[in-house]
Parts: sequence; C-alpha cells; structure tokens
Amino acid sequence: CIRDRAEPDRPIRTSGVGLTVSDLERSRRFYEDVLGFKVAARVPAQGQAQEYLLGLTGNLRADTLIVLRQGAPPAGATGFGRVILTAPDARRLAERAAAAGYPPPRIVDGTNVIRDPDGYAIELYQRPTAAR
Repeated sequence: CIRDRAEPDRPIRTSGVGLTVSDLERSRRFYEDVLGFKVAARVPAQGQAQEYLLGLTGNLRADTLIVLRQGAPPAGATGFGRVILTAPDARRLAERAAAAGYPPPRIVDGTNVIRDPDGYAIELYQRPTAAR
C-alpha cells in the first residue's frame, strides 16, 4: 500500500495538468485574459515558445500548473494531455509502476511517463538538482 511507503516512494503533490493545444498563443491568452492565470515559465526560455507553464500566482514551485504545449490535440478520451506529479525520485516511482504491471516506454533518471489503468498519461516529474 502506498500509504505505508517511505517518502521517496510517494509523490509530493499534484503539480498540474498538461494540455496539447492547436494554437499555443491563443490558448495562453485565454488562460491569462479569461481565467487570470500568469505565465510562470516558458519552454524554451528564449525564441519561439513550445510550452507555457501557467499558475494562479506565477510562482512555479507553489502553483498547481496548467501546462500548455503546442501540437495537434490528440483524439480520444485518454488523449487530453497528462497528469503531472512531482516526485523526489521519479525513477523509483516509475520502477514501482513497472513492477505493478504499468511499465513506461523507458525508465530514466529524472522525469518518466507512465499510464494508469485507463490509459491516462501520468508524468512523474523530478525537479532538477541545483547546480553546484
């Protein structure tokens, strides 16, 4: 049972939801202008944006985020995007999911993506370590 697991084996919190959108700038304007979200980050930081991370305060670490990514929105109920969970050790969490019968396409140090029993994508996000 996950409730009985040590902290590195459990997600810290739900970080947000990722949505693939057909027109990134139109969607950004909607979330900012209509809903009051603030851009907390953009990817890449320079040049043409491919992704915006939006929250209600603009604080990347405190907000639950809506992550908008440019692309063709997928068809089907499970193709809405992804649920994003922040985990202290995303590799360990991905390995546990694989052992339970939900293997990701690949397991790496850092961020991994698994699918729940219905096929919804779950991104296990591990924050980068601070540069020394």
